[in-house]
Amino acid sequence: MRLALFLLFVAIGLFPTDAFAQRRPAPKPKDEPLELPADPRLVELHREFVTKAEKLGDEYARKKDWEKARVVFGEVLKLVPNYKPAVEKLKVINGELSNANKQVVTVEAREGWQDTGINLTEGSPISFRVEGMWLLVHESDADGLEIPREIRDYKLGSLIGVVAKSATPDKDTVPFTIGSQKQMNVPYSGRLLLKMHDVNNEDNRGQVRVEITGNF
Repeated sequence: MRLALFLLFVAIGLFPTDAFAQRRPAPKPKDEPLELPADPRLVELHREFVTKAEKLGDEYARKKDWEKARVVFGEVLKLVPNYKPAVEKLKVINGELSNANKQVVTVEAREGWQDTGINLTEGSPISFRVEGMWLLVHESDADGLEIPREIRDYKLGSLIGVVAKSATPDKDTVPFTIGSQKQMNVPYSGRLLLKMHDVNNEDNRGQVRVEITGNF
């Protein structure tokens, strides 16, 4: 993989040819072949895109427009995966985005999906830090309780979230576990909703404090 990428960079003018003599490239994995474009005009288009995109990403970064810079370098990596300058710059950009904004919300145990008022952008980093305790209540007789199938995928009483198009998630929207803390990239754009995981929240008690940090 690395050898093929290096040859691609040499072909499009991103590395000098004498760099090959300075280090021994790792062997290319057989299960990850990377074919170089056969058409020299296509190679030139690749080179031109990477060069111009990198300049654009740097310009956005200088202006601290981190979200636009993230998108630009993400597109570079789609064309040239593992291109080191883009990978390193994207790490810095994601670090800036991770601390761009901070908001604290309270999530009530007895309520269903609760709107945080936060709109998220696909691919942007976000982190959660949760404090507090709440009480999961289920009344039962001596036969006990059977856990409903629709809530078996997550721990009962855990904090879960969802990115939805509105304040009421549709049935195809897949929640994600947050727990006491979590770092992630936003799976798709939308509104952030939070709740305690339970089939019926009305008899639960307490609340937790959720500190949300990211680009929103």
